[in-house]
Amino acid sequence: MGFNKKNRTKKLQNKDNKNNNSNQNIINSKNESNTKKEEIIKNNKNNVKIEEEEEEEEMLDIDNSDSDDVFQVNDLKNAIPSQEEFVSKSKNFEEVKKSFSELIKKQSLSIENTRESIILVNDFNIDDHDEPNTNVIDNKNKDKKVNLSNFDIVSVIGAGGYGKVYLVKHKETKKLYAMKVLKKASLVLHLKDAEHTKTERQILEEVKHPFIVDLYYAFQTKERLFLLLTFASGGELFSYLQKEKMFDEDTTRFYLSEIFLALDHLHSLGIIYRDLKPENVLLDHEGHTLLTDFGLSKVSFETKTLCGSLEYMAPEIIITDVTYDKSVDYWSFGIMCHDLLTGKTPFTGNNRKKVMEAILKKKLNLPNYLTASAKDLIIKLLRKNPAIRLGSKKGAEEVKKHVFFRKVDWVKVYNKETTPPIVPNITSSEDLSSFSKQFTEMSTDSITINTGSKTSLTASVPGSDNSANNSRYNLFRGFSFVADHLI
Repeated sequence: MGFNKKNRTKKLQNKDNKNNNSNQNIINSKNESNTKKEEIIKNNKNNVKIEEEEEEEEMLDIDNSDSDDVFQVNDLKNAIPSQEEFVSKSKNFEEVKKSFSELIKKQSLSIENTRESIILVNDFNIDDHDEPNTNVIDNKNKDKKVNLSNFDIVSVIGAGGYGKVYLVKHKETKKLYAMKVLKKASLVLHLKDAEHTKTERQILEEVKHPFIVDLYYAFQTKERLFLLLTFASGGELFSYLQKEKMFDEDTTRFYLSEIFLALDHLHSLGIIYRDLKPENVLLDHEGHTLLTDFGLSKVSFETKTLCGSLEYMAPEIIITDVTYDKSVDYWSFGIMCHDLLTGKTPFTGNNRKKVMEAILKKKLNLPNYLTASAKDLIIKLLRKNPAIRLGSKKGAEEVKKHVFFRKVDWVKVYNKETTPPIVPNITSSEDLSSFSKQFTEMSTDSITINTGSKTSLTASVPGSDNSANNSRYNLFRGFSFVADHLI
């Protein structure tokens, strides 16, 4: 769901320049007082701090020569590797093929010898059990049937052009889920959206990671699609950023570390995320992150679709006649780093055209209060030429080894052994204080099911007929799903 961001104020904190008094003269003085001795200790600590900062700058080897590089289409075309080059450079390509072999089989995917390595050629054909007039799951266990009547609707927690997100409780297990409800009629009108929805459903089934939401159930009625996901009671990271205006570097480093591990996992499976932004990062009850919304993700090593949130789009996405790869996610990662540290994105404008021009041509200007390591990370992630962007040569390890992350223990991050800087103030499992009242005060009447009669979920749309409903259903044939551990 999108929001119009307000201008976030930022306060530049001027660092006091410490006087580096000569300690040697004080030490040589034989008749020094106790006060002067304390002064020596204090000044020595300041000198050590200054030396550490100088050492950090030496480690960075900052090069700003390409921070304002003007985008050149021909240069970019040459920068994107061919399919053969990309595959040969991917050390884990065999693992990628193995990991997705089952996915390819299920989706009847065809691997063509083109710039776009994986092309969807058929609708989902996961199973043959779904019938046009049923709304139950029947993909792995015919006795395990789930539909809307199995859940109590607690509240609306989100909404957008696609439909709404509800907090629901399973009547038998009492477990809470976030239920994403999509209107088929809207998706059918825009076939691209229908493809994105099916891709999201399949990716969520295949991807398992500590910092990515889990898919538990998926089912459909004649009019709607339902995805039941992990309920992140902490809400969106964006809402906390709005309150704080900007984060300090330790807080930013914590969130970036968890988010990057999620991105790296997606890339290892041949998935380009394409929609990284604070609105798509959720916090659980402990304050750890969960990446959500895979509607724009692509199971491919290369593609050329124009999509994403404009202020987070890489230059190569905006130029539609060139292909791009996972490096677009590194660009978005750099934009997010800037956003968290300064409270705003670096390339803005009064309209879409101005924003695009800024992304392609504007010089990157960073505030003085950022440390040298933070500046260097942002500069190297926001190279307009993807061939020299951080992560383009050695992948994720190149980003992980950057000096900004020098104190990060990536194993501890993965195991959630690090302490979140912000812990949501949750008083109960159904506490909705982290969600906007704009949503939580919405009526749930439109989704409430009456098992004794037809409801808005199953009633026919005026002017429609059974053949139209069946056609709409067949477009999403095989959408139903139940997680293995729930069977």
